[in-house]
This record gives sequence, C-alpha cells and structure tokens, in this order.
Amino acid sequence: MARVAILSDIHGNLEALKSVVRAAQAEGVEGFWHLGDVVGYNADPTACLEMLKECGARGVQGNHDLAALDPQIAESFNVLAHEAIHYTIQQLDTGHLAQLHALPLCRTLEGALLCHGTPETPHSYILNLYQARRIFNLMRKRYPDISVCFFGHTHQHKIWIQDPRGKVMAVDVPDKSVRLSAENLYLINPGSVGQPRERDNRARFLIFDTDLKTVDFRAVPYDVQRAQEKILQAGLPEYLALRLQDGV
Repeated sequence: MARVAILSDIHGNLEALKSVVRAAQAEGVEGFWHLGDVVGYNADPTACLEMLKECGARGVQGNHDLAALDPQIAESFNVLAHEAIHYTIQQLDTGHLAQLHALPLCRTLEGALLCHGTPETPHSYILNLYQARRIFNLMRKRYPDISVCFFGHTHQHKIWIQDPRGKVMAVDVPDKSVRLSAENLYLINPGSVGQPRERDNRARFLIFDTDLKTVDFRAVPYDVQRAQEKILQAGLPEYLALRLQDGV
C-alpha cells in the first residue's frame, strides 16, 4: 500500500466524514486508517461506523468509543461529552458495538504505530514537550523498529520530532509535503474530522505515503449547517452545534 488517508476524531459527524472520504478518494488513496473516537458529540455515530466499514478502514479505539462500550468510562467526561455518549449508546445496535469492540487500543500498520491518545492509553494527551518526550522514550523501548506514531485526541494537527541527539521539538505544519527522515522519530496528529478545535471549521486529515515516507496535511470544507441541524434535532446540547461553526 502506498498512499493512505489517516483520519481521527470523527465523532459522529457524517457530513465532515463524507467530505473527507470524497477528498481523499479524489487524491487516489488506496486505504483509510483511523485513530479512534468514531463516535461521541455529534448526531450520526452509526452512519459513520458504517461508512468506515464500507471504506475498509482499519483503526484503533478512542476514549469515546470505549465509553460507548462501557458507560462508566463516561462518568469522567464533561457534561456535554457525557450527554452525547449516552445519546450515542442509544443509537448503536449489537453490530455497531461489535465493530467498536473489535478495534485494538494500539496497532502497527505498514511500519507505523497508530493510537488515539498515546500508545499507553487512549485517555492521555500529547500536548507539550514533556509529554512528547515521554512518548518518544516509550517508542524507543517498546517499538524500536517504528519511527512514526500517528495519534489523535487533541483535535489539533501537529508534528513532534525527536532527532538522533534526543532533542524534541514541535514544528509548524507546512503547506507542502513533509518527508520523514529515517534518522528522526515522529509523533503526528492529523487533526479532527468531526470536531476541529483550531478556530477553523474545516475537517482535517492527512495522506501518508508509506513508500516515500511523506505526509501531506489536508483541510476540507463540509456542510456545517446540516451537521448542526442534526445535533439540534437529536436533542443534544446546543453548544455542540455552535462550536462546529467556529472550530473550537
């Protein structure tokens, strides 16, 4: 496989997922990988699961996916996420639950490591230098043959690099293709498909060329208004609809 689209944090936003899948297919991707949180927050968890299945997507569990399987996990969520996960649970049938249950917490594909929060747990974040350094150290110990880890959970696209000297830095995501050096380790977040939090309401994903070892970040518009209407029609909290417009 050469070019794959990597998606994260779809969160039941069917309009955003449709736009991302169309855009990725137009670029000739040969497969889809996802980094978890297919469900939660938005109104179409079942349709998103079904679309990923139709695409043959391979992925991992996110913390909201786990909460749909075990509602006790949602007790630690904020009130909006808690209400949304209970809506989600009401929508899922046994087939959808089995689809979520079959996802691993972490996996390797084509020489890359996939996780939601970190390779340790889908509940933790990589947001700062200390957290990034700790995960690079873990990668060196547990996955010595892996140089790139794709992660989600923060809803923000990001590249962290550790060079051969052990120096860790965050780099700006360029508009052009990023070629991954064999000398470095990488932590790469594609951003969120279904609930972007970058003050930009476009749906985010990236394209990874497994042969050339390049990464291209993408952001595509989608029908935000329709996604908002569905949230309100489902009786979910109004703020979950409002935040989509501003990408927060």
